[in-house]
Amino acid sequence: MAEPLVPSFGILGFLLMANVLLFVGALISIARARNHTTGSQIAWALIVLALPVIGSLAWFAIGRRTKNEVTLRR
Repeated sequence: MAEPLVPSFGILGFLLMANVLLFVGALISIARARNHTTGSQIAWALIVLALPVIGSLAWFAIGRRTKNEVTLRR
């Protein structure tokens, strides 16, 4: 029998917590990004707010690149 005051989250709770950490981490990372203009930071923040999972993953995959990394890849 489960304790009423101690929730049992299971896998869904783990995924929810991972999503929240990813979301908050992306917003903090966007706010601290020095290599982006204010406009691009606002745009990325809006993307993350509108699409939390996809936007956060996109930020960490392509948004955090520095100018040097972008020019090296060309």
